[in-house]
Amino acid sequence: MKTLLSEQQRDALQELMNISMGRAANALARLIGAKVTLSIPRIVAVTPQHFAQMLKDKDVWYTRQSFLGHIGGEVLTVLSKTGCDSIGELMDYEVPLDNETLSELLLELANILAGACLSGFAEQLGLNAKLSMPTLFFPQNQQVVQVHWASTLMMEVEFKVEASQFDSRVVICLDEIAVGILLQALNRLLE
Repeated sequence: MKTLLSEQQRDALQELMNISMGRAANALARLIGAKVTLSIPRIVAVTPQHFAQMLKDKDVWYTRQSFLGHIGGEVLTVLSKTGCDSIGELMDYEVPLDNETLSELLLELANILAGACLSGFAEQLGLNAKLSMPTLFFPQNQQVVQVHWASTLMMEVEFKVEASQFDSRVVICLDEIAVGILLQALNRLLE
């Protein structure tokens, strides 16, 4: 990736991600009435090949949501197949989940987590980003996973629901143009 984060920029970005991901964890915890823990945000530059490798896990569900505004990109929510019934039960869904109800649950979870993460992150930087509705994404059904970015800054955090086996990851992907805008906003914050 042409644009690399300085250590100071990376630290600031990681702290901003921590705050916004914490908001997402709190939103989910309030909704389900269970403790939600999260990992330290991971920030890495990835190539299309590395990104495609991430999408090979068959034990998870994927959703994707694009976003536009001052910055554009895509949010992937990776949701474990294990524990879906227990998280559904915590969210007052009738279990066992049928396919339609499972899809509804996955999209609702993705919208809660991705929405809180992205809005909190953009808000702290004084940027706007409008998130589209989530769709289920089945990369294993595609011959070649379409990744339109030459390189991507990936910001990822993992959420675990302690009352179940369920966990998920939110991955915010920014292309090079969005990374440039992000760096300008970070530099203004650091001045």
